Amino acid sequence: MDVFQAIILGIVQGLTEFLPVSSSGHLVLADRFLFGGQQLPLWVDIATNTGTFLAALVVMRHEVAEALAGFFGGLFDPAARKGPGWRLAWLVIVASLPAAVVGLLVKDVFETLNTPFFVSLGLLFTAFVLWTTPRGGAKDAPAKVGYGEAVLAGIAQALAIYPGVSRSGTTISALMRLGVSPEFAARLSFLMYAAASLGVTLLGIKDGLPQGISPGPLASMVIASFVSGYLAMLVLFGILKAGRFRIFAPYVLLVAILTLIFG
Repeated sequence: MDVFQAIILGIVQGLTEFLPVSSSGHLVLADRFLFGGQQLPLWVDIATNTGTFLAALVVMRHEVAEALAGFFGGLFDPAARKGPGWRLAWLVIVASLPAAVVGLLVKDVFETLNTPFFVSLGLLFTAFVLWTTPRGGAKDAPAKVGYGEAVLAGIAQALAIYPGVSRSGTTISALMRLGVSPEFAARLSFLMYAAASLGVTLLGIKDGLPQGISPGPLASMVIASFVSGYLAMLVLFGILKAGRFRIFAPYVLLVAILTLIFG
């Protein structure tokens, strides 16, 4: 893989990870139609996840700092467990459990579905979810969101293991259906992603990178996914504030139809 291909894949991952259009689906399609359908190596997942993980940390730095300070403070000081940071940390932990369990149990099964046909079915589901998402409610702080709602958001995130189902789309939609405000739903979704992405990156590093990877494509992919992911999050916040979350549904539907026809 050369630097140009690495940059393209990095941009695809960064934009589609946070915009509700399915990063896994777009990576499969980009690989299929731009690179001949060759199986993408493991280091691509590690590189793109690293870039988008760092982007999420930068954009969500205040929430991340609050959650970490609240969690570790609450471990040693019971009084700190009454603060928003402690609750925010546990909301993210609880919401991350369903995807972790599903990922460990059936990830290999769903990886066999990384073909244009199955991706198109996932995209059709995503388009339906986006189009039917309500405008959200007034729950705009950790204290207003229950742990049961976090579990439901986690189940929605677990659905995104199916290629073509948008992780950000399903989690934000689920939270908005539960009365969470659009902006806080996105922030909680991005924190859930950061937790999951950290796990993916650490597992990948633990298994070790294959030998012979050129540092140029690797670095280019990380940088491209970081920049595009950062911009995608800012764009999504603006769209959510404007109450136009469903604007992505026609695009996702079009991609699904084109994939069915030409895939």
